[in-house]
Amino acid sequence: MKRISPGAVALVRALLTLDDDADVPTAQEDVSPEDQLGAAALITSLFIHAVRRLFPEGASRGEVIRFVAELRLNLPSDTSIDTRATEGMIMSVLDAKRREEIPQEVAAASAVAIVQHLLDQARIGTDELEAVLAKAIASTEEYGLDAQLRVEDAYGSQA
Repeated sequence: MKRISPGAVALVRALLTLDDDADVPTAQEDVSPEDQLGAAALITSLFIHAVRRLFPEGASRGEVIRFVAELRLNLPSDTSIDTRATEGMIMSVLDAKRREEIPQEVAAASAVAIVQHLLDQARIGTDELEAVLAKAIASTEEYGLDAQLRVEDAYGSQA
């Protein structure tokens, strides 16, 4: 089992605004490769949890399209996401047979936007967000940093 570095957890906590006083690097080159990998794995785990939280019984393509349209309307004006990629990523969590190849940088932007929107501490509360983060850390450490978290193993199949 690979441990998630404290630096990776600090990056994700800052992203989720759980730690406003965190001393986190402001440029990617200031972040170690281990912290970058750990933070990416945590975001992936949080993304899966956020999608499953929003659509606990699965969702139709139409529901996902409506959600992404609403998400885009609620994003800060300086933030944008690729609509089709975001829809594809959500559908791939809901239906493992619908995996799509999405460029890493596009996937990262979509995942971060969804995680920040759905796991906003003002919306779900700090205690629940802390519990979600703890679960994400445990899942990421159990399933590995370089794997595309096995959704069915980590969260149960929706089929």
